[in-house]
Amino acid sequence: DQTGPSVVLRLRPWVRFEQGVYDAAAAFVAKTFGTEPFVAIHWRRTDFLTARQSQPGVLQSPAELMRHARALMKQHGVAHVYLATDNTDGGEMARVNAGLQPTRLEPPAEAAESLRARAVHANVEIAICAMADYFLGTQTSSFSLAITEERQAVFGHAAGTGAEMGLLPSPNQPPSPPSPPSPRLPP
Repeated sequence: DQTGPSVVLRLRPWVRFEQGVYDAAAAFVAKTFGTEPFVAIHWRRTDFLTARQSQPGVLQSPAELMRHARALMKQHGVAHVYLATDNTDGGEMARVNAGLQPTRLEPPAEAAESLRARAVHANVEIAICAMADYFLGTQTSSFSLAITEERQAVFGHAAGTGAEMGLLPSPNQPPSPPSPPSPRLPP
């Protein structure tokens, strides 16, 4: 409460998850994508469908999600997608799965009963998204904010390698140059 943002931001690179989170994320990324670049997307749904319905650009339909993802993938020549979502709508997920073929990290069986298992799973997903070459997040989501902070402070990604859906550049804007290969482990 007494530490200002300027001090907190300088300390952020040293505030990290426990090493097991990074190890699990790195193993998943290595097994799933190898050295291939990938886009990570955080698509917030559930409570946002009610809490954010009056805020333009926050909620993304499956079609909008796929439009944003495809634009970013085309811009950077990326073929692989990782999706972190709380969506429980089978129809929406079927459309996204058919359109993007995203990879997901399934929660462990004990996550249904264990708050700790759910928290560890969420932290591993944050680390996976932080390792991605590019990231698309959900506006006003603290989970997307945590991913963005992790990407920049721990993994050293440039701010331009991440965006929030609804804020992507127009198709007429020239593409930005691709970023150098992303680090897959925190320094």
